[in-house]
Amino acid sequence: MDQKIKNILDFWFVETSSEKRFKKDSKFDNLIKEKFLKDYELAITNKLDDWQESKEGCLALIVLIDQFSRNLFRENKKAFEFDFKAREVLNKIIEKNYLEKMNNSEKFFSLLPFIHSEDINDHEKLYKLMDQYLKDHPGIKDIKKFWTNHTKAIKKFSRYPHRNKVLGRKSTLEEIEFLKQPNSSW
Repeated sequence: MDQKIKNILDFWFVETSSEKRFKKDSKFDNLIKEKFLKDYELAITNKLDDWQESKEGCLALIVLIDQFSRNLFRENKKAFEFDFKAREVLNKIIEKNYLEKMNNSEKFFSLLPFIHSEDINDHEKLYKLMDQYLKDHPGIKDIKKFWTNHTKAIKKFSRYPHRNKVLGRKSTLEEIEFLKQPNSSW
């Protein structure tokens, strides 16, 4: 396995606690920037596309493009700029049946690009994949609840209202009211 791939996967799946992965923490964000910004830049400029020839490489690309982008560019539209590429990598994972060879945590993170999508079709694909690949995940009940909240926003607004400000989109009055409710921002 390529050392860069190993470094990314070890950092995310071995060294980083599950609580830390989703917590807003500028110190953690800076650590990711220090360790992985150059790899992220290579990934978004297609210089790591050969990683898609392995399960580990695809997973490392998903972590770089879909997860680290949110740490690297918190409160900035760049956090979502290459979500399309993360979905492309996920489609490659599906095409090559890599999900079959992953553990529950790897499957979960591999599938996140579809829940991050603002396209309802991606959400519909996600639920089928969840039922097939995550049914034995120990946190499946919480995952379903969390992902259902995301999908409700997409069904109602065809976008994530909490992204409007950083993406320069004007919020509707209904979206503004929605954002005052719990489970409306992620």
